[in-house]
Amino acid sequence: MKKLLLATVMAMTPVAAMADVTIIDKLSGTGDNVVFDSQVGGLILGSFNGQNQGVVDFTDLSGNALFVGAQNGNDIKIANTSDLQIQVFDATNTSVLPTATDVFSLKGTGTVTAFVTANEPGGGTTLFTFNLGMIDPNAQSGFTLSAINGETINMYTLLDVGGNITDFEHYRVDVATSAVPEPSTWGMMLLGFVGLAFAFRSRRKVVGLA
Repeated sequence: MKKLLLATVMAMTPVAAMADVTIIDKLSGTGDNVVFDSQVGGLILGSFNGQNQGVVDFTDLSGNALFVGAQNGNDIKIANTSDLQIQVFDATNTSVLPTATDVFSLKGTGTVTAFVTANEPGGGTTLFTFNLGMIDPNAQSGFTLSAINGETINMYTLLDVGGNITDFEHYRVDVATSAVPEPSTWGMMLLGFVGLAFAFRSRRKVVGLA
């Protein structure tokens, strides 16, 4: 059964409004799949396999010598970590690419907490803490992390207490996009400006200013 997991929220910098971030215990079907590219020590690189371009850094913060990544069908598969940091970048891997949705599944032991840093639309960031509960070593636990109301996800960390993540998989993302007026809206705005200019010019002629 799908359920909303409660979060603890902490502002990291002064902001005008709090971000809205939610996580549910279910995989969603949207976003770009991420495939395995390479691994150097505790850093695994993945890349988008969809309509957008981007690179994902998966960093093992636990120092597990058995930390490993591989390709599994259309999915990236990561194993042997108890502290995994995930951040999405542009295709050059130099600028953070904020996301609206991150989807993933977990197998393993122990209790996992997700620490999510969200970007506020007015500037600044907010830290959300989600208790994902105990994960299963034999069955996938799916999650969908979402940022709404103009907020975006900057990065997040999955901390496993008392166990180990043996399988991080089914990872895909929705890249956050800025709101742009529809073509019809642009057209109405342009007509409005033309109308104002015409009215102002006509008024100048009436009062003898032209």
